[in-house]
Amino acid sequence: MPPSVPGSAASAAVPPSRADATPDATPDATPDASPVDAGALRRWAGAALAVLGRHREEIDALNVFPIADSDTGTNMYLTFEAACRALDDRLAASGPAPSVPEALQALAHGALLGARGNSGVILSQLLRGAAGARYTGSAVDGAALAAGLAAGAESAYDAVARPAPGTILSVAAAAAQSASAAVVAIGELTAASAQLTANDSLAYVAQATAAGAREALARTPDQLDVLRQAGVVDAGGLGLVVLLDTLAAYTGGLDPRGAFRQRRLAAAPAVGRALAPARTDPEFEVIYLVEATDTAIAELRRELDEFCARGGGDSLVVVGGDGLWRVHVHVDDAGAALEAGIAAGRPRDIQITHLASQAASHAEPPSLPAGSAGSAGSGAPAVPAVRPTTVRPTRAVVAVAYGDGIAGLLESAGAHVLRAEPGRPPSAADFERAVAATRASEVVLLSNDAETTAVAAAVAERLSAGQPSMRVAAVPAKVTVQGIAALAVHEPSRRFDADVVAMTAAAGATRYGAIEVAATEAWTMAGVCRPGQVLGHVENDVALIEDDQVAAAEAVLERMLSAGGEMVTLVVGDDAELGVPETVTDRVRARHPVVDVVVYEGGQTGYPLLIGVE
Repeated sequence: MPPSVPGSAASAAVPPSRADATPDATPDATPDASPVDAGALRRWAGAALAVLGRHREEIDALNVFPIADSDTGTNMYLTFEAACRALDDRLAASGPAPSVPEALQALAHGALLGARGNSGVILSQLLRGAAGARYTGSAVDGAALAAGLAAGAESAYDAVARPAPGTILSVAAAAAQSASAAVVAIGELTAASAQLTANDSLAYVAQATAAGAREALARTPDQLDVLRQAGVVDAGGLGLVVLLDTLAAYTGGLDPRGAFRQRRLAAAPAVGRALAPARTDPEFEVIYLVEATDTAIAELRRELDEFCARGGGDSLVVVGGDGLWRVHVHVDDAGAALEAGIAAGRPRDIQITHLASQAASHAEPPSLPAGSAGSAGSGAPAVPAVRPTTVRPTRAVVAVAYGDGIAGLLESAGAHVLRAEPGRPPSAADFERAVAATRASEVVLLSNDAETTAVAAAVAERLSAGQPSMRVAAVPAKVTVQGIAALAVHEPSRRFDADVVAMTAAAGATRYGAIEVAATEAWTMAGVCRPGQVLGHVENDVALIEDDQVAAAEAVLERMLSAGGEMVTLVVGDDAELGVPETVTDRVRARHPVVDVVVYEGGQTGYPLLIGVE
């Protein structure tokens, strides 16, 4: 729970990676001294999600327990992404702004609904426990953080039928203990007449918490034989360390995304998975939501625990409350696990994954993962069969569009457009629905946004793993102009892998920039700007400040073309002044006669001109 931070004085602080970027997406470098609020919590959660996405594949690579299916990082990312989306909805709702406990409850509820895998289910319960802690005082300080961590760890332990040492639970417990010890230390400082503000104590406890979690993570191989023999730390524990390290960085006044940009969190030996001891794993992972009473859930938990104890399964976790629960279990008989849920209440959002197929698919990269999944809606379900979904043998591209003009442009290039509203980038569920709507057996995802590339990549891995007849890949297009470049070389007649490589290469070879009009006075990397001045972005930095749009666009292009280039793409937004694209085009052609210029009407807001150089 971070201290609140002052918002950006101008949209100048937001890089042009998304035309609808909001100040909440980019936390300022120095926290304010004001009390924590729900907006500050969301800014930390957004930064934490970005860092978790950056290290998602690294966490996946460490995943050997309870099943070596290389998806722990992906599951934690998608779960936390659902949590952030739920908090966004709560913040956007009419009425008074939520308190910090209410915002935590929104995070926890979103995580419960979107929980993926064993690690995601446990993460949702950690959040739920933190939301249910008893907080004293009016400020969210170090003591409040310690109370939330303690409640979260206790709640998560209670949710797991047979907790094993050396897992995310061990890391959570150690983090909570370190937080409590830090609160005691603060009490001793206060007794010695040292005064700490609420934010100071929060930062102090967050630092101690992160340190305790890292130390506990390092001990996990000594606590769990499968980790020791594989030579790795626990993957779920590492995911939790990412979240707590991000909190420590944020409360300490740093932008966590920058602090983590060049940092590798853990080593994953290439031989790690081969060294994992052979053991007989259950065949299926079964996850579902169930609407049921506390009494019915207690009976369901007892029945499934006994079923696992008889050798029918393991990794049983039941989390939730207030009539809605998430059940996770690994079993050989998926039908039995579902029948128990039907007897307890009303199951929905049923996910069944064939673990052996998924684990085998991850053992030999870079081939795409394979597996199978089934699902059921909110009605009284029949037990679904585990079988591949039938799709047409075609290839499709799903591309994200901000604005009607860009949507039309991408559609004319043959893409299935996933429209995104300003301030509302697409979620994992949005991507999954868009892929399903194409009815194609091969799908390429173009996020066209730096912050959403991790979501697209996680969805691609999940869908490919869940259905052996499908292949889904994400091309890391960080901006619209990179997506346009990728679509330009898309060739459905090529082999799927070759097409993805060509599109990725085209996107990566496209440098990008933009111009933006400053809303208020603000400090930027190029100096202090005044309201109405035009900022020139090159990649993710504010590189220059000019007094008009033409001068700014020309200066950005000269910088970008100084490194070479054969084609310039200009995407014109709603805020572009009359004649800007024509004037800029004429001057580029005059100064660089061998460079082609292509102009598109994009209709995006926030950036009068998006610029790409290939």
